[in-house]
Amino acid sequence: MSITIRPFTLQDAPAIRQLYQRVSAESGGLARQPEEITEEYVHHFLTRSLDKGVGLVAERNGELVAEIHAYQAGLQIFAHVLGDLTVAIDVSAQGQGLGRRLFTELLSQTKARFPEVSRVELLVRESNTRAIALYEKLGFRQEGRFEGRVAGAQGLEADIPMAWHAPGPPDTT
Repeated sequence: MSITIRPFTLQDAPAIRQLYQRVSAESGGLARQPEEITEEYVHHFLTRSLDKGVGLVAERNGELVAEIHAYQAGLQIFAHVLGDLTVAIDVSAQGQGLGRRLFTELLSQTKARFPEVSRVELLVRESNTRAIALYEKLGFRQEGRFEGRVAGAQGLEADIPMAWHAPGPPDTT
């Protein structure tokens, strides 16, 4: 069963919402709870990503199994940043390299479509060590800790801000 990655469209909204509800039901799957995955929430990030960012879905046999998006904040001082990055991968598609493929494609499209973007940001809870390791392999760097920011089943934990920095132009000096 091959998995294909493509840009998302507004027509993907119902399937993305279902995916997010499934993933958020898993412990540590998403920051939001299933009841917080509303039509308005999905519509918001879809339209922002389509307007000022990158949004991708992964399909297996016509079923949506993953989604990733990031977008610009809309403020001039942050025009060089894509943020609000979220990735959701159905449990049935995890552990197969799909996260790496999604991030690689997101970064590739960012470089091609948004040459002004030199930074892609995300937050990850400290207990998600598997994700942190993947992000570091992809070139993201940890940039501090927000102590006690995430209230989880095990109590409060830190949110880790991470960023990928686009390679600069070659130094010609």
